[in-house]
Amino acid sequence: MKKKKLNKKVVIILSIILVIILIEVINPIKLYNKYQLKELGYQDNSITTILKNGLKKDILENKYSKSLDTVLASTDFNKDNYETYKKINYYNLKDYTKDINELIKKGYNKDDIENILKSATDDSIKEFLKKDYDKNVSSYLEYDYSILANYDRYLEYNKENAIEKDKIVTYVNIGLDKDFYTDTNKVEDFSFDMLVNKYNELDASFVPDDLVSVPEEYAVDDKQKANKTMLEAFKRMSDDCKNAVGSKIVIRSGYRDYQTQQETYDLYLNTYGKNYAENYVAHAGFSEHQTGLAADIKAESSETFEGTPESKWLKENAYKYGFIFRYAKETVNITGIRYESWHYRYVGEELASKVHESGLTYDEYYIRNLNK
Repeated sequence: MKKKKLNKKVVIILSIILVIILIEVINPIKLYNKYQLKELGYQDNSITTILKNGLKKDILENKYSKSLDTVLASTDFNKDNYETYKKINYYNLKDYTKDINELIKKGYNKDDIENILKSATDDSIKEFLKKDYDKNVSSYLEYDYSILANYDRYLEYNKENAIEKDKIVTYVNIGLDKDFYTDTNKVEDFSFDMLVNKYNELDASFVPDDLVSVPEEYAVDDKQKANKTMLEAFKRMSDDCKNAVGSKIVIRSGYRDYQTQQETYDLYLNTYGKNYAENYVAHAGFSEHQTGLAADIKAESSETFEGTPESKWLKENAYKYGFIFRYAKETVNITGIRYESWHYRYVGEELASKVHESGLTYDEYYIRNLNK
């Protein structure tokens, strides 16, 4: 009899355990909770963390957050930082949650963290986290074009230049805190918005797309070449200029290959000296002329361009045809090129209008809006 009683007790205990397991596994409330969170978009690891920490109600009151999903699924999740986590946009960083925790620990608020992370890379955030807390960090990193990797350079440039923070960020990103032709970027792909200057270099073998000869009626000789799209826009602009002021414009110097640009620089160097050549002629590989999108323009009515009816009309209307004026008197410190009233660059009508309206040099506009 005892043996039967013992077996009966075991069966009862096992049955209770089985019921508990079944309730846990098939718990309709728990299943519904998981279903709701799954429907919202959260992954299983995140759902486990949400339910474990009693965050379901708060999570369900908001839309799905890639940032929260990443944080909640991480082993570095810290409930104390939850309110900050849910206010931050997602950024693709290897140690995303850990990085946020470290920034919070240092004393940075939500806005600072957002500004720090938005332009960070795994390497740059790693270096930044070695620094002490800086209450002024957002004054440099709040701009859409700020780059975390350049943060120390912003601080250094600020020591020598008492200008607005947005200009400090822009100028450093252009490269103006370094000597011309140093630490340059390679420009490999042709595009109408490409930036070529004293910090952005074309290879010696670079040839622009759709390079065609310029008809003699639109050039000083039969040797001029340009990108086909740029040339068609120039022809329309020249014809309209003639209709407006009585005389047209022609291309004095269009496309120059690497070798021709080198020869041009050497000519100025040998004729006028190094200082003059450095100010007026770009090194080979650093000239817009190699893009096939730039032109030195001549007025049909005069050998001197500045002050002619053509030059005045062009200054007011070039952007309507996709051309921008590149080298003004007041922007030498930015472009690195002395005033050239005759030098225009094709970027397309939409972009030219935006640059014209901004009042910025193309170098500045590119860094702020187009730099990828």
